[in-house]
Amino acid sequence: MNQLFVPRFGVNKMASLLLKYNYKVKLGDILAGRVIGKEKTQNLIDLGLEKASFFPHQEFGVFRQKETSQALNVHEIGEFIVIDYNLFSQKTVVSFRYLHYLRVWERFRQLDVKNMILSSYQIQSYRSGKLVCFDDLTLFVPNAHLPKYYKRKKEKGNYLPLKILEVHSKKRIVASCKLAFLKKQSLSLHLGLVEDAYVLSIQVFGIFLNVYGIKCLLHISEISHQKIENKNIKAYYKKGDKIKVKVIYINSSQGKIAVSAK
Repeated sequence: MNQLFVPRFGVNKMASLLLKYNYKVKLGDILAGRVIGKEKTQNLIDLGLEKASFFPHQEFGVFRQKETSQALNVHEIGEFIVIDYNLFSQKTVVSFRYLHYLRVWERFRQLDVKNMILSSYQIQSYRSGKLVCFDDLTLFVPNAHLPKYYKRKKEKGNYLPLKILEVHSKKRIVASCKLAFLKKQSLSLHLGLVEDAYVLSIQVFGIFLNVYGIKCLLHISEISHQKIENKNIKAYYKKGDKIKVKVIYINSSQGKIAVSAK
């Protein structure tokens, strides 16, 4: 749950300073304030300005907006960021959600996230993939980077392990569930490993197999020492069959694994 940050510098002392020096509000300013009133859709905040500022309920939490009416009490103090200011009417709108988001993003940037496995939970399903949440940041996982089990899961709140693929901006972070599984299995899944695998699907170019829960490719050229025609693969194997294979190729950055049955 997000919590209001209480500044060490007293809110009353800060308010008197703002009035003394005729402070001019700017977008992006971070100010300490006190809740002085509650309305149906917003709270009134005393920032030490000439007029009370408005704190809409949806600007409290990142993902728990429905709980905000009970989350703030009169006289509670904290830090807010100015997200809208009308010079003519002197109406100021502040947010805790955006301030929290900026701080989470800064913390995220400082982490070595590309070498970490992150624990996230699903918040939305789309045809092209899943939208998930990690530490109040939204990340997108394309279908190509989702194991079949997670593709079928539509319910919100399902947990997914993730590995970061690309970070374009605060609003566009792409992650992979498959690479997270591969990294987790990196100690047991190695070149030369001989293991039983199970047929997931059969294509004209080869067979997709399940090894330790990871999708691997058994190319048609690696099925047998004898030449097998494309149309004849299904004559040898069907979905669910067990095949003993050896791992011959691992690409950890792309999540690709090739095996051989020879």
